[in-house]
Amino acid sequence: MKFSNLKKIFLLLTLVGIGLGLFAQAGNYSPYSRFGIGKLRSEGVNAQSRSMGGIANALPSQNYINMANPASYAAIDSLTFLFDAGFRMSSVTYKTTTLDESASSASLEYITMGFSLGKWWKFALGLMPYSDVGYNVIIKESTPELGRHNTAFVGNGGINKMVLGNAFRINENFSVGVNANYLFGSNNTSTILYFPDSIYMLNDKRESKLFFRNFTFDVGILYSVKLKNDLELNLGLKYSPRLKQNIKQELFIRSMFYGAEGDVEYLVDTIKYRSKQKIKMTMPQRIGLGAVIQKDTRWLVGLDINWANWKDFKVGSTSDSLQNAWNVAVGGQFTPSHTSISKYWKRLTYRAGLRYDQTYLKINGNPINEFGISFGLGLPMPRTQSTFNIGLEVGQSGTTADGLIRETFVNFTVGISISERWFVKRRYN
Repeated sequence: MKFSNLKKIFLLLTLVGIGLGLFAQAGNYSPYSRFGIGKLRSEGVNAQSRSMGGIANALPSQNYINMANPASYAAIDSLTFLFDAGFRMSSVTYKTTTLDESASSASLEYITMGFSLGKWWKFALGLMPYSDVGYNVIIKESTPELGRHNTAFVGNGGINKMVLGNAFRINENFSVGVNANYLFGSNNTSTILYFPDSIYMLNDKRESKLFFRNFTFDVGILYSVKLKNDLELNLGLKYSPRLKQNIKQELFIRSMFYGAEGDVEYLVDTIKYRSKQKIKMTMPQRIGLGAVIQKDTRWLVGLDINWANWKDFKVGSTSDSLQNAWNVAVGGQFTPSHTSISKYWKRLTYRAGLRYDQTYLKINGNPINEFGISFGLGLPMPRTQSTFNIGLEVGQSGTTADGLIRETFVNFTVGISISERWFVKRRYN
């Protein structure tokens, strides 16, 4: 490997370090992120996959890193270094039967890289958000015993994921892979009961902080077979086992005057304080299946099905009454002509897809389902194998039934996939 390439790797690792700070600032605004471990992100889905409805379970990592199925890394060319990075901007409108409100957020979506460690052994490294927490909800009530009183629910934080992946090509058609995932971050939540009409009534505040420093594992299988007329069929399977792990919780319950709606807190008494006590967290078993049929670099269509046993999820003794989650996605892409002498617009890659999710939330008997439709473009960079990718997704989540909230969202993703031949030996000096 050239010394200049070592400098490039150092620069990319520096970007990963910067990404750690940017992920810590990533924003999500959803009242539904109060439950479970927050609002889950699409795992391993980059700008290309997101533009095709999120299909990824059977996509080989030929020109970009597909971290959804670790077996896909086996398709990385032995002479090529791949680097992917993406940025997401979101706009969401929240609507009830009587009110509506809008919010926006932006965050670094992923940083990944991959290269060959041998003819049959490929390696990948990635950093991406796993879940987000961000909400500020006030419920107003009035009873004869207490009079008018409000309850404020506030939360922020999230979990990030660092991935160390390896793939092994068993033969021409079959590859396997494993991701070791390090989950890190914190979820901060608080509940304040306060009395807006009285300065003499004590307010109660309960704060909880969960600190995550955990490992999970994904295994994947990818089977590829050549068909007639230059067609290729890819079948993918990924699996994550159920894991029971330790996390830490800090709990602080106190009584005070003020402290709500931006007021300065005046502490009166500490009712309970518990500093970073270990509690158990149960992460669910997950499985995903995928199929992709493609013709050279011209076109592909695919289908993904994913399922997760979130009904067994617990943090300590709290389960939030979650339900099992599943997802179905279909999508594809088309490139009119991939040759270097073609007109530029013919070398663009056009993508589209749609997805339907049953999330792990079921509130007041209402499942919180989500659907989205997506479109995207792959813009090739001149005289390179690298591409600039943009994607747009629009959709809805939730319902206005039984006092709940419906979210209408627009997600815009921008990504860059850099493909360079770094491992070519010099023949002449």
